[in-house]
Amino acid sequence: MIITHCYKIKPTCEQSVKIDYWLELLRRHWNYALGQRLDWLNRTKCQVDRCSLISCPIGEIEELPDYYFQQSALKQTKQLFPDYKEIYSEVQQINLQILDKAWKRFG
Repeated sequence: MIITHCYKIKPTCEQSVKIDYWLELLRRHWNYALGQRLDWLNRTKCQVDRCSLISCPIGEIEELPDYYFQQSALKQTKQLFPDYKEIYSEVQQINLQILDKAWKRFG
């Protein structure tokens, strides 16, 4: 016999506002991290037989901003934007893990 339970969260108004604020910050963080990866992709892509004047990078090509690179930047993010200190670091790391998983499926 399999027993399942279904729970429904009933946050207070104050908790609901905090959850919405955290979701907004996580959305911004996700978009910034995705933007870093897309910027790297646009800077490094070119056709095999020639080098395009539009997409060839000027200067050094940085390494792919993978999960570990972006995770190490979390400390700087919290220093630059104090609002991110409210969010637990595990939540931000999980956010980056999900993005990394999606990026690997994309590429």
